Amino acid sequence: MRKISMYGDYYQTITIFLMVFIYFLFAHMMRGSVIWGGFVYGVFLLLFFITTLFFYLFSHAFGSDMRYMKFIHAFSYTLLPTLIWFITNLILYIVLPPPRTMSFLGKGFSIFFIAYSVSLLVWKLILVYFAIRFSSRLGLYRIIYMFLFYLLIFVPLSLILYYFKLFRVPFI
Repeated sequence: MRKISMYGDYYQTITIFLMVFIYFLFAHMMRGSVIWGGFVYGVFLLLFFITTLFFYLFSHAFGSDMRYMKFIHAFSYTLLPTLIWFITNLILYIVLPPPRTMSFLGKGFSIFFIAYSVSLLVWKLILVYFAIRFSSRLGLYRIIYMFLFYLLIFVPLSLILYYFKLFRVPFI
């Protein structure tokens, strides 16, 4: 992550955004509206750039003098666990659609899926920490402070997006 934030490759960042775009188009094609997938991708881009701008401005307020593109490169890699989780959900929705039963196999699948989801969430949180750490060059306590302040803004925003049925789970 240190090399990514210092020497970010534009092609890799664009490739990650392209993979996310393809996911949104395919996922919404399954539901019947490709145009809606493009709109939701636009909302995702807006949220992504607001998130990176938030951490850039907040770290700049703490005295860090880093370029904004370092945040974009580093945070684009934090999308990989999210993309893997959403693709897995899409595949499982096709292969094993809900409702799932309360049988032994159903319970076993639920336990496996929760463990899988938690492991991807932990991976995501580690990548977010490293993205902030190496892009801003701030210490642990300031990063925790920034992240908690971000959650104070992001959680109500996620509820608003859920209310308007744009995202059930935010893609950030």
